[in-house]
Amino acid sequence: MQSPHLQKPPVYRVIAAQAAVTSALFVGLIGISFDAALSALFGGLICLVPNAYLVFRAFSCSGARAAKKIVQEFYRGEAGKFVLTCCGFTLVFVLIRPLDAVALFSAFILVQAVSWLTPWLLKRRC
Repeated sequence: MQSPHLQKPPVYRVIAAQAAVTSALFVGLIGISFDAALSALFGGLICLVPNAYLVFRAFSCSGARAAKKIVQEFYRGEAGKFVLTCCGFTLVFVLIRPLDAVALFSAFILVQAVSWLTPWLLKRRC
């Protein structure tokens, strides 16, 4: 149970920003090359989906009484994020043809770089 004066941190803003970057990359590249755009979309999703899973798991609990549960959820979230990322890359490399590897990895890195803006994204008020 969450106390009325405790608010969950607005980490959803990071996920929303990563989704926006992924969408912008796809739309921006679609006029240049559909293969590159699709590869960039998958690269962004390979980063976005595991991060969203981690955020969901890690911030599902709150409060001092739930400290042990919070730590457990962080570990489960990180493990799930690792597995989802590995599965995402595996599925893309096995199933997607033609694949633009440069666009895939560039989008993955760029979307991951959004996390560097986390302190700024979390500090700002909506």
